[in-house]
Amino acid sequence: MSKKRTLNEIRQVKDAVYEHKYDLDNVLPDEYWNALSQSLDEVEQSYNTPDWDEMDSNYYHQLRERLNKGEDEVGPRKFKQYQSTELPVQSIVIPAGRQHDGEKMVAYYHIIVEDMELGECNGYYQLVTEEQLEKEFNIKYNN
Repeated sequence: MSKKRTLNEIRQVKDAVYEHKYDLDNVLPDEYWNALSQSLDEVEQSYNTPDWDEMDSNYYHQLRERLNKGEDEVGPRKFKQYQSTELPVQSIVIPAGRQHDGEKMVAYYHIIVEDMELGECNGYYQLVTEEQLEKEFNIKYNN
């Protein structure tokens, strides 16, 4: 199909649309609008954000009882804060869990780094392995 023919077909369709812009015989049926409205309602419900509960000592107590776990197994996440000895940079390191990589168990950490000299909201987040934490940030979490 030639380019010229394709452009002519597009022009014909465009002209036909403008010519019948207010053609009441070509109106979408009510069933279409009802289905569309229902779909939009379902999408809105799925994106509705839930309420949040604070994970306080009562929460962890109930969770331990339900899972039959001890305080050393279920509880608030521990984290450590670090200050660079050479730069005005602080970081927060939060254990993210362990996962087997096919060869060995690997510990993961969330790290948030903040430049204290900037004086405005700033920060950097990264999910790192224990090895990356030591090599890239020179932090040994479990020392």
